[in-house]
Amino acid sequence: MLDAVRAALAAIEAEGGFAIELGCGSDDLRIEVDGVGPIRYPISAATARKLCAVARPAPFGRRDKTLHDARVRDTWEIDASRITIDTRRWQRTLEPTLTTIRQRLGLPEGGELEAALDKMLVYGPGQFFAPHQDSERDDDMVGTLVVELPSRHDGGVVVVQHHGEKRIFGGAARGPKDLSLLAFYADCHHEVKPVEAGYRITLTYHLLYRGAATEPAPLRRDAVERLRASVNAYFSTPVELPYATATPRRPDRLTYLLDHEYTPKSLGWDRLKNADRLRAAALRAVGEHLDCEVYLALADVHECWSCEGDDWGGGYGRRAFGGGRHDPEQARDADDRELVDLLDADVELRHWVGPDGRVAASIPVRLAMDEVCFTRASTEIDPFRSEHEGYMGNYGNTVDRWYHRAALVMWPRARSFVIRAKVSPAWAVDELASRVEAGGLDEARDRAKELLPFWRHVAPNEASEAFALKLLSVSASLGDAELALGLLSPLGPHRLSPRATPAFVTVVQRYGSSWSQRLFSAWLANTRHDTPPWLSRLPHLCGALGAGGGHGEALAAWLLSREVAAFKRCYTGTLSLPDALRVESVERRLDDVLALLETAAVIRAPSVRDDLIAFLTAPETALPLMAAGALLKRCREGRTPAAARALGLQPLYRRVVALLERAVAAEARSPEDWSIEPPSGCSCALCRQLSAFLRDRARIRVAWPLAEERRRHIHGVIDLNHLPVAHVTLRRGRPYTLVLTKQEALFERDAALRAQQKVLLGWLKKQRSAFSESGPSIAPS
Repeated sequence: MLDAVRAALAAIEAEGGFAIELGCGSDDLRIEVDGVGPIRYPISAATARKLCAVARPAPFGRRDKTLHDARVRDTWEIDASRITIDTRRWQRTLEPTLTTIRQRLGLPEGGELEAALDKMLVYGPGQFFAPHQDSERDDDMVGTLVVELPSRHDGGVVVVQHHGEKRIFGGAARGPKDLSLLAFYADCHHEVKPVEAGYRITLTYHLLYRGAATEPAPLRRDAVERLRASVNAYFSTPVELPYATATPRRPDRLTYLLDHEYTPKSLGWDRLKNADRLRAAALRAVGEHLDCEVYLALADVHECWSCEGDDWGGGYGRRAFGGGRHDPEQARDADDRELVDLLDADVELRHWVGPDGRVAASIPVRLAMDEVCFTRASTEIDPFRSEHEGYMGNYGNTVDRWYHRAALVMWPRARSFVIRAKVSPAWAVDELASRVEAGGLDEARDRAKELLPFWRHVAPNEASEAFALKLLSVSASLGDAELALGLLSPLGPHRLSPRATPAFVTVVQRYGSSWSQRLFSAWLANTRHDTPPWLSRLPHLCGALGAGGGHGEALAAWLLSREVAAFKRCYTGTLSLPDALRVESVERRLDDVLALLETAAVIRAPSVRDDLIAFLTAPETALPLMAAGALLKRCREGRTPAAARALGLQPLYRRVVALLERAVAAEARSPEDWSIEPPSGCSCALCRQLSAFLRDRARIRVAWPLAEERRRHIHGVIDLNHLPVAHVTLRRGRPYTLVLTKQEALFERDAALRAQQKVLLGWLKKQRSAFSESGPSIAPS
């Protein structure tokens, strides 16, 4: 359907051209140049050489850089500050000529063209300017005017391209003293071919369009009707998106990328250029007929292309089959690479202009190319940024290009709420809240139902606390349990900040504990690997729920029991891990254990607390000794002894102290004792042999002929468990020999652990009052 829209737009052509050439007399153009004096026509070769003597090599711009490269631009330049023109006399000829240029370039009536002198250029034999695009250095700049002064020369023709069309201009002067004036839009690609003989001398001007259109664009009824039919079919026909499994859907919006380029200031309905003006007017007329909202916007277009690579004659990336490497200094610029296929593209819209011509509130949105059409490809425009990536694994040579473009965007007014909501969920919730506050509860419910089909995809993108707070408030106000569940399900418990908790308690009391359990189950079932942890919020959340009694109290008890059970399942799963990995995993969960204990204290649930402590002290599931000591330290930090006792850690305290006393009382490792406790887990024949070597008090080194897969297994066991054993493969004979050597770090580790245990034991004995049986405990619930 987009092809039909594009074809209908392409059929709407303006009468104006992208470049025109005129001739006129030179009597009114009187010029003096510093260091040369008055210029007489036709300009002689001697005068041209004097001009070159006071000039400088002309630079060229590439995005934000000013460069000098005679392979790109080889000409002489004299700055406007060194040129004196009898302006009043010259305007007698220039002003009517600018009126003709405005008309023939297709710029709207009502505004005027002005010409601002930029520089004088002198092209000598062999000099040229490679294809390029001018920069719009002023918000009102629309084009370039080149005034070719009378001089004898051959060659130096100008080639101007736009929208796939190429025109060649060789001068429109009729007599030896006449001027040739060439005007073209600034976003046209153009080049100056080499001068073959003599000197080509020009003045260049920036063409500025001042004012705005006063007359409506002339439109043909049949062209507008064809466009209306194609746009109507586009919005009415469901499409199946690539790689999507969802039901085909109708397009949300139509975006047409304009042919010409604009700045934020120059983008306006009454300042559009040439065919852009006619096509925009036609689309507005279609929008009125189909009841669509229509906007102008600036667009940043990103395209990723496959391209030919370096050493393309027989190699991959920068390495050729001949064995040599491509010299980075000779690498082609990303702009110079030949593009092959468009791999991916997207468009980001910004700076919106409403139908009234005023700048509208921005609606930041990224578009896929399935809702974008154009009549001028981005490759006809100079990118403001480009990057080349050579071969990377399975990826071929690619070029990424970014372009500044302008666009017209439209969508059916009846679907405006949904379309805006997809872009800004926060805006949608604000709309629902305003309808609720105005008493339009039924309308708010209807609007909220429109969100459900896509809400789970977009709501998580709004990360602000204010969004979650307002969504909770709106969900409670709607009075519809299933609707509220659909609106809140895409969030997660990590969004329940202290500020948002009171609003959540209100929702719970409104819809009940069973409903709230469904919500939490949905939240936790949709938890992704990158979802922020939330158990640190559990004590405050359950405290607030319990304080309200009723449904909140029931939900708090359910949450604690559920999270304790979930922790046990997760912890049990770590028991099969190698010892070092298990300890690391447990240490990462100590804050979760503390949160569960704090929650049990807050909602006065001693049975759940005691069950968790019993689990953590049972022989088969006990916390590793030093991890258990770390948990006791965290439970004491920042708490009074009474508050620490309330966490019920007395059984864990007794176990840790007893084990530490036994460890500290044991004899220190003898310098002759090289035994290492084997890791638990694998019991294969290889690991049994490894265990025998590790337990051997006297054996330090073993040479073990093993095939590759068997060596890899032993490497993995040693590395996973951080064993103080060096493992090196001697690559002699078959199979290779794996050499294992116990390291001195074994003794250093033992000494360091023994010192840590002594310090921890001393600290725990000083904290006896915080973990003693006496003192207040949690009253039975």
